[in-house]
Amino acid sequence: MKRFLRRLIPSPRTTSGKLGIVAFLTTFIVLAGSTAGYAYWQSNLSTTSTVGAADLTLSTSNFTSVGYTFGNDSLVTTGSVTVTNSTVTTSTQSGAVSLVFGPNGASTLASKVTLALWSTASAADCTAAATVPGSATTVLWSTGTTVTTSLATNASAVYCLRSSIASRETVATSGGTLTFAPKITGTITLGTFTGSATATTTQSTQYIYSSVTPDTTHWNWIRPNFTNASYNYCLDVSGAATTSGTIVISYGCKTSGASNQNWKFTASGSTGYFTIQPRNSTGLRVDNGSSTASGAGVSVITAAGTPSTAKNQQWQLQQVSAGVYQFVNALSGLCLTTPSGASQNLGQLTQTACSGSQLQQYLISQAFESFTCQVANNNFTWAWTTATTGPYQVIVTHGGTNTVVANTVATASGVSVPYATISAYGTGTYTVTFVDTNGTTVGLGSVTANFLNLGNSCTANDLQ
Repeated sequence: MKRFLRRLIPSPRTTSGKLGIVAFLTTFIVLAGSTAGYAYWQSNLSTTSTVGAADLTLSTSNFTSVGYTFGNDSLVTTGSVTVTNSTVTTSTQSGAVSLVFGPNGASTLASKVTLALWSTASAADCTAAATVPGSATTVLWSTGTTVTTSLATNASAVYCLRSSIASRETVATSGGTLTFAPKITGTITLGTFTGSATATTTQSTQYIYSSVTPDTTHWNWIRPNFTNASYNYCLDVSGAATTSGTIVISYGCKTSGASNQNWKFTASGSTGYFTIQPRNSTGLRVDNGSSTASGAGVSVITAAGTPSTAKNQQWQLQQVSAGVYQFVNALSGLCLTTPSGASQNLGQLTQTACSGSQLQQYLISQAFESFTCQVANNNFTWAWTTATTGPYQVIVTHGGTNTVVANTVATASGVSVPYATISAYGTGTYTVTFVDTNGTTVGLGSVTANFLNLGNSCTANDLQ
């Protein structure tokens, strides 16, 4: 055979053929060596005299642009991948290319993210503003798809990849995050030889928690999930105003005249979303000003219908942890955010991208309604409409000391304190405070204990 070759080609000229496709930052060498080189030379005898070696590979670039972190306000992303036949050879043969798109392993998120894939002239075309053409392939990432093409030496093919989630509800979890690894596997074939390469990236969700249905019957305190030495804070209609356009602020929780700090959740025009109504002016709703911008201020605006069908007035309660919630606006997908600080008035609430910040987390405490007290059978007995944020502590202040004199069950509608418990502090009038499991003062009262149990009395104050 060697003599035959020498006779056939008296003066051989050696070249090195490389057929390459490079995954992002990595080149996968599949075939190499003199044997492959000889076979490649045999298949290209008309254009190449002698080949010392041949490597069949495939190269892809920019696949990392497909990676993304989805949030409540960002459920769509567009990236691209460029596939290139980077062969260094004098051969004019094209390689048959097969590209397989799918997840790198099973994943819940992959079954929730839709992939739209289409070819284009330039990666610069693959922007958020790009319109998906009718010719695009649309599948779930979990299903995957295969694209085939033919590439001559140094030729490229560009593909746009748009990943989208239908709604935040479809990917909501108790932990707030899901993840999977999109993968491209490319193969190039020439004759009986093939080369392949793979690339992966990461897509995940962040701070998208499972939603809950709040109580829509009673009034509530909504408290930012932080405090300081001087204040617990409550959402507050500034200045207790009743006019549309009044800003919503974080203000020290009141112990009287607090109707502008009580709120009721009401059904909206969208399943899973609720409007938030202030007690001091029930025709208003918490509203983001029809803005999708991070940092936009939040106010109370006249309700847009009953129920309100305006998304700027619709909020989803997502449970961050037990008893702790974030409020996501239906229009913007942004989270209700309180200012920070230590003064009594922290200022206007805004909407910003959900970030897991404590400034976006809230406690909900049901206000006491129909709150009363009476003295009977040597007991001081308070009653209220059954509430949902117990158990409650009943605390008596005496001589500068606070003493817990009773603990209720979680859904209590009342509590009794014996006269003997109060009289142990001596005759007189004492302040009684009712505190729920969130540490929110939901009611105040007083007891007056007289000598020999004569003329005892009590009061109940629902803080309104």
